[in-house]
This record gives sequence, structure tokens and C-alpha cells, in this order.
Amino acid sequence: MLVELAVRNFALIEDLRLDLRPGYTVLTGETGAGKSIIVDALNAALGEKVSSEVIRGGSETSMTEAVFDASDVPAALRILAENGLADDGDVTVILSREIGVGKSRYRVNRRASTLSLVAEVSRHLADIHGQHQHQMLIHEESHLRYLDQFGGKKHLKLCDEYGERYKEFTAARSELRGLQMDEQERARRLDMLTFQVEEIEAASLEPGEEEKLQTQRRRLQAGERLLEVLGETCSLVAGGEELELGAKDALRDAANKVASVGEVDPKLAEAAAELERLAFQADDVARTLSDYLETVDLDPALLEQVETRLDVIAGLKRKYGDSIAEILSFLENASAEAARLSGSTERLEELTQLVEKLSAQAGERAVELSRKRKALGKELAAGIAEELAQLGMAGACFEVELSTREDVDGVLMPDGRRLLAGAVGVDDVRFMLSANPGEPVKPLAKVASGGELSRLMLALKSMCARGAEAPTIVFDEIDVGIGGATAQRVGEKLMALAQRSQVLCVTHLPQVANFADHHLVVGKRVVDGRTKIEVRELTEEERVAEIARMYGDEEAGAALEHAQQALAGAAKMRAKLRGS
Repeated sequence: MLVELAVRNFALIEDLRLDLRPGYTVLTGETGAGKSIIVDALNAALGEKVSSEVIRGGSETSMTEAVFDASDVPAALRILAENGLADDGDVTVILSREIGVGKSRYRVNRRASTLSLVAEVSRHLADIHGQHQHQMLIHEESHLRYLDQFGGKKHLKLCDEYGERYKEFTAARSELRGLQMDEQERARRLDMLTFQVEEIEAASLEPGEEEKLQTQRRRLQAGERLLEVLGETCSLVAGGEELELGAKDALRDAANKVASVGEVDPKLAEAAAELERLAFQADDVARTLSDYLETVDLDPALLEQVETRLDVIAGLKRKYGDSIAEILSFLENASAEAARLSGSTERLEELTQLVEKLSAQAGERAVELSRKRKALGKELAAGIAEELAQLGMAGACFEVELSTREDVDGVLMPDGRRLLAGAVGVDDVRFMLSANPGEPVKPLAKVASGGELSRLMLALKSMCARGAEAPTIVFDEIDVGIGGATAQRVGEKLMALAQRSQVLCVTHLPQVANFADHHLVVGKRVVDGRTKIEVRELTEEERVAEIARMYGDEEAGAALEHAQQALAGAAKMRAKLRGS
């Protein structure tokens, strides 16, 4: 559940920290007080899209942070563990977001994260129903998600099993379609690959060869200069015809002379030893230079061979890569593709059989999933009708319509049909409603008003909460378009829902607020010429005044008495619901 929400420099919020508890919490306040801004801030922490316009004026960034106790949400903890973001035994999940101009930074448990990971974790922690979100019910692509959610964890596991089979099927089918390309195109591709492979193989390239050739070319190009310079250097160090005494001999003579007077002063003996060491080093250098001289080649023909070989390598680099390593990698890939195309007939037959097998396996899972969904649909329809009756829509009829479509490229069903399939199955799910007795059921978009959709969404949330993993459900003015006895039923429904989930609700109706366990009031205050939002929890006495205000008159004795009676009635219902 959500235990803390911290917000800084978000819209009209300067600095806000809310401590939240289990049960049913309402947020009330005057129209325009900023109640929904708090929900927007929570949404931002959970990874929902927000613009940099939410940054409070005069600030460069905005920060939102939601702290959850995930002790009852193993799926969220598993995701954190898989990504190295969980500490042993710690069930706290902290989702943070810093919003800047043009960018956001995300953190999970104080460590840098990505939007995709935040979204993956947050969907297990909270379910937020924002203003006008009930309009999403008009979009039928959401109906299947609600039906599967209603099925609970066991059903969702079946969905995952089908998804794995479908993924294997589509991967094999994709490879098969790649092999089933136009035969002429395949032949042209094979001819080109064969030429490329033969051209590279004919060059017999070796790793590091180009660098060795470039060094050899530099030596061949500088051959005469090397002979001249190194010859003179050898004479200077080792001696020769023009210079009888070389540097090494001069150093050794000097060492002997100084050594002869070494007994005069220890420093002279040290100098003699150093001169002897230098003489040995000069001798080593002389031998190294002499050996190198013997390798110097003035062969123009060899230089031409080296240049020709480098030209071959340069030509291959222009076509296949920036280095010999890249050329050899291209050769490996081209050889593999050529081999695959050459043996495509055999692979084609093999893949055809595999695709049929995987298609049938996916079909077996799909038909099992469809049977389960049909049973769930009947159960959900009955439950929704009962919920709607409690929400002031007695006589409404709700149905879950499932259908399939045939497709020659679809999955193979056990009865031999091929059905259009996707990652979630072969079923098209559509919710149908008759809001008035005697009227035929029709798609929601054609028959449901805003208030009816709002109540239907609450009924769905109540029914689906039993299978949902998210322990926190947030409603932002779900009571739009309703009032009176229906609003009373909505309040009762939210109180009942809070027995198994943490419920937060932004409302302007006293009938909805009466049933809350905790009551927060949101208001605005001007400080130093700037408007800021403040939130505080009401005492029982303050709550009576707030409920009276929501009824229409916080000063009138009748309104205060009405508020007291309403709160007392809600307390009795809550106690009865909890069996106390």
C-alpha cells in the first residue's frame, strides 16, 4: 500500500508530504483547491506522462516520490530483485521522479532507473482511476483486460502460458516467411553472397596483417636512409675504419683509468663502475643496431608486392568493413546466410512442420483460455448487474460478449479452424449494456451516459479488485454526474472495497466522504504573494464541519446535525462490515 507521498515544486504544491494509512481515505476541499493536483503528482511518480509545465514557477525542477509497503505484492518485489534493486528482507518500494525542462530522471529505491522499469513496477502497486477515465470503457480494447483481471492470478497465469506459446509460434512463423521469399530474389541474394564470400576468401586475410604490412612498407621505403644512418651510428658506437675507437671502447678505457685511482676516494670507484655499466649498455646497443642493419632490405620488387597487398586490403575495406576484423566478421555472417539460403528447401520443410506444431500448441492454450473467459464473462456480468443495482441502476442488464475471427494465417484450433490471434489470445471481448429495463443490450458507446459509465467503472473496479495485485486504488472524482441515493451507494461501495484494498478518493460529494476511515482536506493559502496548496487531516469535530460544508452550509445547525448523523450512520455500517 501507499504509505507516503512527497511532492515538491509541482504546480501549486511547494512542499507537501502525506502520510497515508490502510483503509478508505478521502480528499475534499473547495472547487479549485487543487485536490486533483495531488493525484497528478502521484501519477507522475508512477511514470505517467507529464509535461514540464507542472514545474512550479520560479523553480527549475519538480520532485515527486511515492513510498509503498510491498509486503503483499510479491510481483513488484520480484521485478526489483531481477533488476538488482531489492535489499534482502526489505519490502519498501520507493519510486521517485525529478521533472526538468525536456527530461525526467527516475529512481527506484534511491537508485537510477528507467521509465519502463518504473512503469512495470508501479502497475503492481497502484491502480489510478483519474477524472473522465471511465470514458476508456467506450474503447473496447480495454474490455479484455478487465475480464482477465477479474479472473485473478490463476487465470492470469493461464494468459501468460498462452502468451509464451504464441510468442514461440510467431517467431517460427516470421522465420518461415523470411524463407518463403520470392525464389528469384533468393537466387539473386545467394549469387551476391557467394561472390562476396569467394572474394574475401581469395584474399586469405589474417588478423593484424595490415599493420605488419604497413610497418614493412615504411622500412622498405626508408631502406637507403636506414642503411646510412644506422651504419654511421654503429661506427660511432662500436668503432670502424674511419673511427678506430668507438663510444663503447672509449667508455671502457675511461672506466679503467678512473678505476686505477679508485682507492683515493670511494666516489671515484663508483664513477668507474658507472662508466663500465655504460660501456656494456653501448655494446648492447651496437649489437642491436647491427642486427637490425642486416634486416634492412632495398628490394623494390618486395616493396611493390607489399603495396599490391595493401591495395587488395583497402579494396575489401571499402566494401566490407573498416578493418580486417570487420571484413572477417562480414565473411562469417555472409557465409552463414549463404549456407542458410542454400539449404533453405530443407529448412523450409522443417520450419513448416514446426510452425504447424507451435500453431496447434498455441491453439490448445487459446481454446482453454476462451472457455475460461466465457465462464468468467457470465460470472462478471451477474456480479456487475448486482453492483449496478446497488449503485442506483436497478434493472440494468450487463453482458460480456466474446467473439472470434477466422484468419488463414492464424493459430490452429483443435476443431481445425484457424483464428486471428494476438499476444492475448483469439478472443474479442465487448461489454454490452442496457441501462433501462426492456431495452436491448448495446455497446457501451451507444447507450451509456457519463454518470452511468462512472458507476459501471466503480462496479468493475469492485469486481476486479479480487484478482488485482495492486493493493492501492485511487479514484479522482469518480462520482461525477451522480448524487443523492446513488452517491450514498458509491460511498458504501468504496468503503467495502477498502476492506481488501487501500482506497484513496477525491470527491466533492458528502455522501461519498461520509464513509471514509480518514479525511484529508485540501486548501489554498497565499504566502509572500504566492499561492500554495496545503493538506491536513481532519479531527472528528473538524470533519463534521467539512461534511456540513459539502452538504451546503457548515454554519447552519441543521447541516451540522445532518453531518453528524451521516457520519454516525457510516460508522455503524463500517463496524457491521468489519464484524465488530
